[in-house]
Amino acid sequence: MSWARYITGWVTAEITGAEPERMLRALAERGITFWGAAPPRDYRLTVQVPLSAARLIGPLASANGCECVVKARHGLPAAFRKVRRRYVLLACIGVAAALLYGGSAFVWEISVTGNDTVPEGVIRQALQECGVDIGAYWPGFSQDQIRNGVLLRVPELRWMTVTMRGSHAKVIVRERWERPPVIDRRVPGKIVAAKAGLVEDVQALHGTAETEETRAVLPGETLIGGYVTGRNGVIGPGRAIGTVTARTWYELTAKSPAEAAVKTPNGKKTTRWALILGKTRINFYKDSSICPAGCDKIIVDHPLRVEGLFALPVALEETVYTPYETRPETRTVLREELEHQLMERLERIVGQEGQVVSAVFSASEEDGALYVTLRAECREQIGREAPLTDADLAEIQAKIPKTEE
Repeated sequence: MSWARYITGWVTAEITGAEPERMLRALAERGITFWGAAPPRDYRLTVQVPLSAARLIGPLASANGCECVVKARHGLPAAFRKVRRRYVLLACIGVAAALLYGGSAFVWEISVTGNDTVPEGVIRQALQECGVDIGAYWPGFSQDQIRNGVLLRVPELRWMTVTMRGSHAKVIVRERWERPPVIDRRVPGKIVAAKAGLVEDVQALHGTAETEETRAVLPGETLIGGYVTGRNGVIGPGRAIGTVTARTWYELTAKSPAEAAVKTPNGKKTTRWALILGKTRINFYKDSSICPAGCDKIIVDHPLRVEGLFALPVALEETVYTPYETRPETRTVLREELEHQLMERLERIVGQEGQVVSAVFSASEEDGALYVTLRAECREQIGREAPLTDADLAEIQAKIPKTEE
């Protein structure tokens, strides 16, 4: 069924006669569209025609020796015909349409996107102080005043805008980024190993490399020295800049009870409903909403809104209570969970620039506890900057060739 057919409407007619199929030929000859024709039974035939042709099929049936009776009317005109004398219903529909039209000029929903480090609550508080709040009349908003007010209250933001879609205020923000520190090459410094590893690559952009590939280093060992040799062979202190990539090894262990209890749904779910009108809550149940013992509680909101069109401060809150029972978890599932936690911990240690080359897990039980150990080989950048000490300066001074008097 198409929307055009539903809007214009159609009727179901019953044709009775000695040869009711002649009516179909007559409809085709007159150019009247029909569909849903049922085979004749007891000299009766049902057919559907547009509402505009309902007045024509009666005389056309008489001309072909048949009788026509309209059995049902369908579509939007038929629906209006049923409710045209129900004044209360029509009044409710009119009031609802007026509320939707008038309510679309007010803010009933606010969403904030683009923030990573600034809490959404801080941004919402600043918006509220600038007039962007639930129930605010948004045609009176001034983008410049809102933007300037929020940026003054939240200095961590560098840009923001408020876009209205019906009753939905979509707030988009951009945070300030920290400027990378400016490296002052006039301040001497060196690069040392942050952790033990086997050096694979040394990139000394400034300074002198003091290690080489396939060499094992320990934490704190100098990788790139804080001195440079000029074109004339003169050695002097400087700031080391560069990276050192090395292979590293880790051994991490996680512990868990050998047996753990997990929840399994057991019994019939219980659903409770509540109506939310703005900041007012109306419960459709008598007792408390506290979750009973041995039950899980899940709350789902069903707001009255159409995405991108309008939103009203009305919502149905559905609370589902699911009884459960506990059963001991298997050792395999516990081990998989610990392995997943260890791998996440290793990835945090290595960082985004690091790479996990290989990982091997092992498990053992002792005193009622499950131990899972991760042994992994990684590839990462182990160099970190460190200031030159007096011993470093003395060593650099010793490398300067003395001129003969």
